[in-house]
Amino acid sequence: MNARVRGEFMRSPTRKAKQGVAPRHAMTSSSSKRKVRKKRSKINQLGLIALIAFIFFTPDARQFVLAKWAEIEDYIMEGLAPHQVYPLEAEYTVVRSIDLWNNGSGNGHLEESIPIPMDVTSNEGGAFSLAYTDGTEIAKSQIQEINSMELRLDGEVIAIPTDGSTRQKSNAIVTGDGTEVWWPGKGLGSEKCPHGDCVRVSIDVPAGTHETVDFAVNLKSSSHTWWHSTRMDGKVDGKSEGTSVSRSGTFDDIEERGMGSRSATFSANPWYDRGAEGWAIDARQSTAPTVYQTAASIEASLPGNLKDNAYAFARATFDWLNDNVPYDVSAPNVARSGEQCLVAGMGDCDEQSNAFMSIMRTKGIPTWYVFGALADSEFESWQGHAWAYIMLPMSDEWCEANDIILESCYVEGSVDVVNHKWLVHTPTAYIDWIEKAPWENVDGYYSGGSLSGNDFKRLRSFYTEGYEVIGGTWNNKWLGEDLS
Repeated sequence: MNARVRGEFMRSPTRKAKQGVAPRHAMTSSSSKRKVRKKRSKINQLGLIALIAFIFFTPDARQFVLAKWAEIEDYIMEGLAPHQVYPLEAEYTVVRSIDLWNNGSGNGHLEESIPIPMDVTSNEGGAFSLAYTDGTEIAKSQIQEINSMELRLDGEVIAIPTDGSTRQKSNAIVTGDGTEVWWPGKGLGSEKCPHGDCVRVSIDVPAGTHETVDFAVNLKSSSHTWWHSTRMDGKVDGKSEGTSVSRSGTFDDIEERGMGSRSATFSANPWYDRGAEGWAIDARQSTAPTVYQTAASIEASLPGNLKDNAYAFARATFDWLNDNVPYDVSAPNVARSGEQCLVAGMGDCDEQSNAFMSIMRTKGIPTWYVFGALADSEFESWQGHAWAYIMLPMSDEWCEANDIILESCYVEGSVDVVNHKWLVHTPTAYIDWIEKAPWENVDGYYSGGSLSGNDFKRLRSFYTEGYEVIGGTWNNKWLGEDLS
């Protein structure tokens, strides 16, 4: 008993002891079995690891696993990425306002050219989006539709026709204060429009007074994409007919699409001569070495199988500019050229568009200007804006596999570098004018009018008179594209 109290008897566990075997021996026997089980467990684990390693390092399996992991990474990155919210559709009235202050002692005079916006489709250069070999077609989408326009000045309202009809100065409308208004169409001279359709205003502002000229446009605008990607919200129209790195054709395919018209018109190098300020778009090695070197560096960064892929080069350039050229809030009054923008390492919307289009033209990719204004998602704040359009071909193989006529197998769409909008139009982008060749028209758009008078000032701005969002919103993620 004393021994038991002191714990000197049966100190070892008795679990699983067998008849005729002392508890201590039973423990030894059990420990031995556990060692056997542990050994077998280790063998099983090693076998499982070997099996996983064998499967993982099988080329097809490894490719599958890595692809799935890439999808997970993309999903995580997309969820964390910054983004901008845009409406799917919106109907609103945007007002281009011109404030005139005459602080001088004599009369001030303004000759103003106000661009008349137009209806815009998803393929301005073609009759349809895609045409099939069986005779069927995919219709173009309407991305901007002008409902009405009016000019407000001198306490009067003048309706501006939306059907493209003209009114010459000889038949100008004259307000009670003597202001003349007409819309003559494109042409040379002060009585015509220097770039395309416009409203001309000839107004006198007496000394010490303030006048306002408001041009109000009511329109409906819709989100549209030319990008076929899982990153693009499926609610946005155009995705199924869009392009991608896997659908893209080569640089040589460009002139074989759209009857070669965009290639012939907007691949010229250089483009838009600004006199003493030089060419806005220039890809020549002798005069734009930074553009040339940047293009070569971007091409070198692409995998071997994508060196001549038009989409890959354009997208890589878009991402490179977003990563390396910040927005310049203090950009000079006269926009920098593409070369000057890259040398400065910064630029505003005009300048980064010049840089993007300059780099594109090193490869003969057609690009051209778009001008207008850009609002925030609530249509509360507006800024004058410029961005680019681009033409990209799909490959012969993809077109033929989908029974699409090669001539129609391309996209032409919007690229807004500074706002991270790749091949997408948003209702917040009001389109004033899409460039028409020759490049002298761009100079005409920029000129806009003339002032005369002592201490006579003009301020142009935009504001919204009511808007309605239709169909909800979507998120545009600010993410680069992995082309490796």
